[in-house]
Amino acid sequence: MGQIAIAVYDPDSAYTERFCQYMNEASGHEYVFRPMNDREQLDRLISAREVEGVLVSDALREEYPLFIGDIHVGYLTGEPMEEEGEIFRYQSRREILEVLGRLLENEDLSVKLFVFVGASAGGGCSTVAAACAQKLAQEEKRVLYFNMSSLGDAGTIFQGGNPRDFQYLLKELETGGDLDAAMAAVLNRDGGGVYYYDNLSAPLSLMNITRARMEIFLRRLIDSGEFRYIVIDSSFSVNYGLLEACGMATRVIFVDDGVYTSNQRLHKIWSLFKMLGNGLCPKSVLLYNKFHEKYGRLYENPELPVAGTIGVLTPAGPTQMVEQMMGHEALREVLR
Repeated sequence: MGQIAIAVYDPDSAYTERFCQYMNEASGHEYVFRPMNDREQLDRLISAREVEGVLVSDALREEYPLFIGDIHVGYLTGEPMEEEGEIFRYQSRREILEVLGRLLENEDLSVKLFVFVGASAGGGCSTVAAACAQKLAQEEKRVLYFNMSSLGDAGTIFQGGNPRDFQYLLKELETGGDLDAAMAAVLNRDGGGVYYYDNLSAPLSLMNITRARMEIFLRRLIDSGEFRYIVIDSSFSVNYGLLEACGMATRVIFVDDGVYTSNQRLHKIWSLFKMLGNGLCPKSVLLYNKFHEKYGRLYENPELPVAGTIGVLTPAGPTQMVEQMMGHEALREVLR
């Protein structure tokens, strides 16, 4: 059996080198520690999934969660602590390896909520969201896709159908009906393994959904633990329900085609998020599509980190576009 690769990064590069040298001096243990010189190097390694574990300075806890996909993350602390993921950096090699072993055995039971917000129609938001859902399903992750678009077009991407859609669920919410039974009644399953809710019968009624009702619905979804990943596609629809979803999200992904009018709308949405607060901005990233390389750099928002740029897709139907999108490296960064 090969060694387990562990990436180590601390702003004190001298400490990082000493730590890795010290840990690698032990003969016969199952780990190999790789010192990282900078954050970009570490992030590239994570994106390529070339390591099974990451150790970072405790100061980077907010930027590197305990689990990045299937990669386990630990935090090197200056004082002995008992919080999850923490490793006292001045312990003996044996003690560090014991803690690290327990850390790598931990199972990620958290529910991750990804919200995709389109800057304009035709910018690729639904395609990217659906591709992420299908990629997760291919990796045998239990994933739910929820279409919050005012177009109600999930059925053009996923195969299957249900006579009851999200409007039925909304009525049960409004009338105090059995929410669990309603959620089960409207659930679809695509042949590729993606579960999904659609809102085909009256998509525009989503514009009237309240934040309170969306909070009840999403909280029930998350607390049930039935799905490990929930992907919400708003396309280019912004409503109160979407704002609540963004507030609860693990990550908010703006999809922008990079043209001037699209960037203008993105700036308006971004300004709204900043006014609302609720931690939306720190967990938001930008995914550019289509014309960004040619036009979009003129209008970039320097406040938004860019997760990547998706190349121009060849002409195809929605299903074929999703299949093409699944191969893009940018999705690795989005699903971190």
